[in-house]
Amino acid sequence: MSGIILCQSKYGASKKYAEWISEETGFKIVETKKADIKEVSKYDTIILGGGVYASAIAGIAFLKKNIGALDGKRIYVFCCGAAPYDEELVEAIRKRNFKDKLADIPCFYYQGMWDLEGMKFADKAMCKMYVKMLSKKDPSEIKAWEKPFFEAKDKKCDWTDKKYIGPLIETVKGKGE
Repeated sequence: MSGIILCQSKYGASKKYAEWISEETGFKIVETKKADIKEVSKYDTIILGGGVYASAIAGIAFLKKNIGALDGKRIYVFCCGAAPYDEELVEAIRKRNFKDKLADIPCFYYQGMWDLEGMKFADKAMCKMYVKMLSKKDPSEIKAWEKPFFEAKDKKCDWTDKKYIGPLIETVKGKGE
């Protein structure tokens, strides 16, 4: 089995997961922005990974643009964000990113990192606004997946964990789903 991991990582969590997946599969990692569809289409298995920003998966545009050239390939997506795994959250991500020809692609969600000070201006502004909005909510109304944003605030947090990749590895190796 031949495979490749395409990764678009803004702050490091997606890259960390891609490296762990590469260790387990032997697949090479290529930055999604540098990926050439002619090269990618030579592989049997394509794994794309990226961060989640406002429910959009970084790098998913590559699949949308090139899905026709990947017919018959085994395609998997992983994404990560600051929130812990939550069915409602993952469903919202699926709804936004997996339409039409992407609808049947398996997606795996992993908790990532939070570093408000290390964020780019636009991301920092949006996250500060979100945390401010959460702080005005009644604590009983804050959903489980929203709590890390509220609790982390200005702290640097790394929630990545290699154990999260287990189901993806099992699926890629033919032992899962």
